Amino acid sequence: MTTFLSILFAAIAAFYYFRHRRVRRLLLTVVDAIEDRRPYLFEEDGNWAKGIGLDRLAKLVNELLAEHERSSRQEIGYLRQIETTLSNLTEAVLIVDDRSALVMANHAARELLGLEPNCEGRRLEGLLKSAGFLEFMELAEAGSAPAWQEIEISRGRDNLFVEVAGARIPESDSEGRPLTLFVLHDITRLKKLENVRREFVANVSHELRTPVTVIKGFTDTLIEDHEQLRSDEQLRFLNKISKNVERLHLLLEDLLTLSRLEGEAITLNRQSCSVRKLIHDITENFLPRLNLDEQTLICDLDSELDEVIIDPIKFSQVLQNTLDNAMRYAKGFSRIIVRTGRDGGYFLLEVEDDGCGIPDKDMPHIFERFYRVDKGRSRELGGTGLGLSIVKHVIQLHGGTIAAQNVTGGGLRITCRIPMKPPHLKGDLNLMAADLID
Repeated sequence: MTTFLSILFAAIAAFYYFRHRRVRRLLLTVVDAIEDRRPYLFEEDGNWAKGIGLDRLAKLVNELLAEHERSSRQEIGYLRQIETTLSNLTEAVLIVDDRSALVMANHAARELLGLEPNCEGRRLEGLLKSAGFLEFMELAEAGSAPAWQEIEISRGRDNLFVEVAGARIPESDSEGRPLTLFVLHDITRLKKLENVRREFVANVSHELRTPVTVIKGFTDTLIEDHEQLRSDEQLRFLNKISKNVERLHLLLEDLLTLSRLEGEAITLNRQSCSVRKLIHDITENFLPRLNLDEQTLICDLDSELDEVIIDPIKFSQVLQNTLDNAMRYAKGFSRIIVRTGRDGGYFLLEVEDDGCGIPDKDMPHIFERFYRVDKGRSRELGGTGLGLSIVKHVIQLHGGTIAAQNVTGGGLRITCRIPMKPPHLKGDLNLMAADLID
């Protein structure tokens, strides 16, 4: 009897031992399935799970895994949609975490800020050189930032001006930490245009004030002291008034010309015309201004190049203003050369003098409005400071380019390049804002 009970006990112990091992192996199989994110297959253990009543647990595990897979796919789909949307936005978008580390930057932000590849995870303080942006970031993270703020950001040698808005995204990352989203709108171009406008208004006011002040002063003197003034003094005052009225008239005419050239509705009356005849007619009008004993005006024109498709009236402005500039400011010149030629598909017009030239520091600015190398001498000679700016606009309206360089041995050469075949652009070229910030 004792032997039978021992055998029975051993059999029962062996049964439960092997059953425990199979249950343990089954549970390990289920765990492996969960870790691999795959459903548990009942056939893996010969449907043994059903035999011990664990089929319900396995089914629940499979349902949870399926639901997790659906949720993961849906989340990935949403993330891809958001990523695609942000990548195609023209506005720059940045997302940072609560440690000021960059989480995401779209393509526009990388282009605008010059961010390096794989910069995610780096702190924003090391990516952007802008104390203003970092201060705004702190306000945005605290929820007290204004709706938008204008901020300056250093980027190499240039400074960017942006309007930035920030919004808090609570508990939005995988660890439940809040993120902050920033949208940056580049207003650098607008700032430059605003500065150009401000400088232009200031320059116009200054240029108009000088002749108006002179006219007012001499007029008041003539009115108040006309009985005490001799006739020769009155005549001298009137000549001063007349000279400044003429200067005022030229200034207003040049301003109107410049305004029309920059207008949206400006078009060119292109036609085939003889540039040789046009140049000879214009240069003849300048001969009386020369001291023929010491100065000469030379036309070195390409004999094989005559008919060019241009706007003859506006082209005349180019040559007249360029020659006038040379005669006024090429101190000590003995000759001025008007030269034509061909450079590939471009018609070349050069006006060269052997005068004093231009200092290197002034060379990049000579086509700017009201820019003068010698301000006192320019006003003395009656210049408006707008002549070469008008020349530049007319050449660009023709689709060409203009450049200036000092000539070896002394003097200045201005070179205009105009396409032989006009560009096929609707309404010609509208310079407007693009040229203002060059």
